[in-house]
Amino acid sequence: MTTPSSKKTAVIYARYSSDMQKASSIDGQLLLCRKVALRNNLDVVGEFVDAAKSGLTEGARDGYQRLLNGVRSRQFDVVVVEHFDRLSRDPATIQRLKQVFEFNGVELMDQKGVYATATDISIASLYNTIYKPQLAEKVRRGHDNAVANGRIPGSYAYGYRPRPGAPGERVIDENEAKIVLRIFKEYAAGRSTRTIAADLTREGVPSPGATRHKNKAGRTTWNHQCITGGRHGRGIIGNELYIGEIHWNVRSTILNPETQKKQKRRNPAERHIIVKKPELRIVPQGLWELAQKVRRVRAVSMFGPTGQPRRRAVSPRNNEHPLAGVLRCGVCNGHMRIAQSSRNGAPRAACASAHQRGTCEHTRSFDMDVLLEDASEKIQVKLLSPKAIEEAMRTWKEERKNDRNNGSEHNKLERRRRVLTTEIERLSYAIANSRRKPDELLKRIDECDLERESVEERLRLLGGGGENIVGFDRPKFSDRYSSEVRRLITALKTNPKAIETRIAFRNLIECIVVHPVRKRMPYEYTPYLNSSALCGKNLFPENRSKEREISTFAYYDNGKSGKSVSS
Repeated sequence: MTTPSSKKTAVIYARYSSDMQKASSIDGQLLLCRKVALRNNLDVVGEFVDAAKSGLTEGARDGYQRLLNGVRSRQFDVVVVEHFDRLSRDPATIQRLKQVFEFNGVELMDQKGVYATATDISIASLYNTIYKPQLAEKVRRGHDNAVANGRIPGSYAYGYRPRPGAPGERVIDENEAKIVLRIFKEYAAGRSTRTIAADLTREGVPSPGATRHKNKAGRTTWNHQCITGGRHGRGIIGNELYIGEIHWNVRSTILNPETQKKQKRRNPAERHIIVKKPELRIVPQGLWELAQKVRRVRAVSMFGPTGQPRRRAVSPRNNEHPLAGVLRCGVCNGHMRIAQSSRNGAPRAACASAHQRGTCEHTRSFDMDVLLEDASEKIQVKLLSPKAIEEAMRTWKEERKNDRNNGSEHNKLERRRRVLTTEIERLSYAIANSRRKPDELLKRIDECDLERESVEERLRLLGGGGENIVGFDRPKFSDRYSSEVRRLITALKTNPKAIETRIAFRNLIECIVVHPVRKRMPYEYTPYLNSSALCGKNLFPENRSKEREISTFAYYDNGKSGKSVSS
């Protein structure tokens, strides 16, 4: 995007990592990059900043994501950084970024004032490959030394507060310590963690999330997982700090190179660091041992003699079911989550508030396959009658008027599109630089691409608000809409777990509110139409072959359960 005077436009990107903790670093980087731009006759039109963000992450850096959006839309000609590792410390990522920049005609420049070449990026990548493990070892050594001297790196546990002016040192918070003691006593007395969490929430006791994230919504209720700690048992009940012991280096976090997801693994006992700090004890030794005994007994009762969770070999199900993310509770209007499996392996959904926090009375779970089959049969009656279409059109028009001053949905979709685009680029780069073509990565790219098309279509429909309130009386609108819905009904019956089917279903249905019913009674639910689907646009992603084969990775087969009826 060069100006008429042939003066190139540039933006500056600056970042400092969380391990440096020096906000002044940002100012120094910006000043240096401005001087570089001035020397090279560049017109600086913007600056992007990420404070206290690691160079090994992408999705968590807002400034970085805005920079990439500008690159993709070619809003400037040059990106100026102090060092290439400000963009990323991951060698694969920096190589991929260079390809993205080149594809969009954007150049990269560091403090030397020279445009980066492929050789420069390769050298920077090699340096980062060497530097990353060295930095990790230095940080680990510093943490180990701090622990050996009785200090605790990182965040502080519930029941404690940092000692002012003494990094790493902790003092007991008397109010929270009382809650910790209460939890241990009730747990040792045989109460379940779900019941304890529900009582604390009803009484308005500040939760660990509320005390440390006061400005974040959704952190004001207790979750039973913060008491038990999940698979690794690092919740309140399993935290040895409450008996005055610091246990460090018990587990390590390892990045899976194929999925790019982090996993925790237990380290060998000889690598553990244990330091006594009796002044931090909150729970008496007798109460601690009783609670651990109760925990072991419950684990054996639930998982067998080993006391370890056993994972059933079921197919992936979370995002591959058309109803995933669509169901809402008919009591609290909160989201429903996959809480368990039926005997045939089908996922069962339950109110998240009831299942996780005990704050909702809607405790029943619902077989999602049965619900989907029933919804497929009823959707034609619910959505294809002339009266239903007329009412949906009127509602859609009113909503578009209300959306003129409400960009929350638009912003949410924009963020999702950024995440999907970054994921596609990352996976594409991984495949391009691999000696073999991993099928799982190709399938994941395909799925992300289809979802991105759906997101972009919804963004187009939202637009600025008023421009979308147009001709519902245009010719053949009802025929086109009805045809798409009938096509969806057919797809739901033949292959409901296919990618295209799932996206089309979510384009049409905004949510399904599931109402409480007694056990062994038919399901009762109310489906709500996604009003933006009424533009007459295809529900299914365009430019895709109708006869396209969908691999078994995209769906799973389950035996059918009994029928149900809607309200």
